[in-house]
Amino acid sequence: MKKLNQILPLWLLALTLPLSFIMSCDKEEVDNNNTIIIAPGPNAADEAQTAFIEAADGSTIIFEAGVFEFTNTLSMDGKNNIIIRGAGRDASFLDFAGQTSGGEGVLVTNGTNIRFENITIRDSEGDALKTRNIDGVSFVNVGTVWSGAPSSANGAYGLYPVLCSKVYIDNCYAYGASDAGIYVGQSNLVIVKNSVAEGNVAGIEIENTTYADVFDNEAFDNTGGILVFDLPGLTQYGETVRVFNNYVHDNNRTNFAPAGNIVGNVPAGTGFMILSTNTVEVFDNNFENNEFAAILVASYLFIDANPNDPNYQPLPYLISIHDNAYASTGNTNQDQPAVIMDIMGLLAANSLAQPDILLDGIYAAPQVICIQEDASMPSFANVNAGQDMSGGAITDDMTPHDCQQNPLPEVSFEPF
Repeated sequence: MKKLNQILPLWLLALTLPLSFIMSCDKEEVDNNNTIIIAPGPNAADEAQTAFIEAADGSTIIFEAGVFEFTNTLSMDGKNNIIIRGAGRDASFLDFAGQTSGGEGVLVTNGTNIRFENITIRDSEGDALKTRNIDGVSFVNVGTVWSGAPSSANGAYGLYPVLCSKVYIDNCYAYGASDAGIYVGQSNLVIVKNSVAEGNVAGIEIENTTYADVFDNEAFDNTGGILVFDLPGLTQYGETVRVFNNYVHDNNRTNFAPAGNIVGNVPAGTGFMILSTNTVEVFDNNFENNEFAAILVASYLFIDANPNDPNYQPLPYLISIHDNAYASTGNTNQDQPAVIMDIMGLLAANSLAQPDILLDGIYAAPQVICIQEDASMPSFANVNAGQDMSGGAITDDMTPHDCQQNPLPEVSFEPF
């Protein structure tokens, strides 16, 4: 797999694919009577914003091949059944390197059935592509990137649907986000598949979201590959997430999140992390060379003992980990957040290497986290921090977690 200094060849790879493959991603043939075509040029940014404001419901907005330079957020509100289409992820670029105002690159809010396809948003000042309060939003063959080495000065999120339903993400690419490359928050009914996330703090993050399937993705060279979080103080809590058939490897990038961000606590070297959520099934994934842990299950209480949300449940439960493959070095020399350095110190003091599966031990009972990994026999450690919040009788005995949860249902809906 190509690394950071070879990112451009990765983008250009799609140019070698047959045209029929690229066109197969299209939602439908263009209706010339309800289509707006935008060509590169000095007036393109104004034409695009006008199109986003004036497009009738049911319109298709097409960006031809080329680079489109923006200084402001490109925004749309209150639209329905809109397709926003480029000539290809490696052909049509919405470029915000010169952005002087606005918190996002592209922002679409308060609508129904919005689809982005065959386009890349790059170098936005804030989040690259945000949608909010959309019922039915699809991202197909969409890229979000920041140029150069990943930096805390980059925008927080690449793809950023929040407070949405029927979220469909397929064959997308995210690079360089200072929080999460592909993020879905406070949403319901979600599919994330066939996508690649590299060079972000979190590659793929599902947060306070219900009924999500995350599968057939690749996450590498992030701080943490895939995250499923529940945080306090938000509009809803999450549950029922399946993470399966993903290739999660080499997520050892030093955490570069800005100070104060919750993901700033994610240890470099984490393949998959569950934080204070419930009803999660993790299976048939391939974890390789994630130097801190392939899978980390933790409670928000380990970070903050006072969540200040009386309805928040900080203890993870109904977690099922089974039939995954592990190949890890079990060693990390990274500088880590202070709370993670404490865990590493406890492991070292007990002569334990960095394990494949690591629990902080803050849960109601061992059987709320079930592990069935007979084929691969991963290494294991439980810090048992629930005893005194600083680490109790650390153990490498996985036997208390020899239990099974019921399989979760498939997420199914018709994407727009």
